[in-house]
Amino acid sequence: MDLLAMVGAVVLLILFYQQQERSRLSGKLPLVDMALLSEKRFAIGAILVFLVYSTSSSFFLSFALLIQTGMQINPFVAGSIFAPCSIGFVVASLVTPKFIARWGEKVIVIGAFIYALSIGLLILQVYESGAELIAVLLIPLLSFIGFGQGTIMTPLLNLVLGFVDKKQAGMASGVVSTVQQVGAAFGVAVIGILFSTALSNGGESVDLAIQYSCAFVVGMLYNFFASIIVCFLLFKLVSKRKDIV
Repeated sequence: MDLLAMVGAVVLLILFYQQQERSRLSGKLPLVDMALLSEKRFAIGAILVFLVYSTSSSFFLSFALLIQTGMQINPFVAGSIFAPCSIGFVVASLVTPKFIARWGEKVIVIGAFIYALSIGLLILQVYESGAELIAVLLIPLLSFIGFGQGTIMTPLLNLVLGFVDKKQAGMASGVVSTVQQVGAAFGVAVIGILFSTALSNGGESVDLAIQYSCAFVVGMLYNFFASIIVCFLLFKLVSKRKDIV
């Protein structure tokens, strides 16, 4: 059933593309001008938005499963442990515009590196701790993950939309908003598959905390590799922007 849904989605996407192209070629105003995606920098930017938002949404899911189900921590305490991640995000959102004004868009690349490194260290910490994991000790890395997200997200949207003409700004904004939602759904789907597969392979005799720690590590590998790709693409995008300027 899942496979049929994926095939159906691809077919609908192809039909949408063809319909929009027919509208453009006939002189009508399409909902999405597909020529917009031929702008290489905007296309790379859309991929970046997709990847960043896929890691963000899936991280919330996998962490909640680890802490609440695996470690049997009640929702209030689990939320309190996660709160520093949100604080880091807010702090980064406030200071990043000032940093960019002073040092340029390379700040976003640094933020992406912090994000990827923090995810990698979190995976390592959970893996090494296993059933002995103390959730409170995750707070420092959670703060850095939130800070990395805050450094990337809003500046990235501004960067990507800066690659299109003003007359296409509304259309480009709609495309980016759609990519955000699709990326978030994709991340949750991937993490869900990896997480559930790891749990089913763990066996019923294994301690619940160990099961969920292993599943968290397996699921978060997607986030880690996706964040590495984000670092590479962001560096490439920012470098190209400097060459043009």
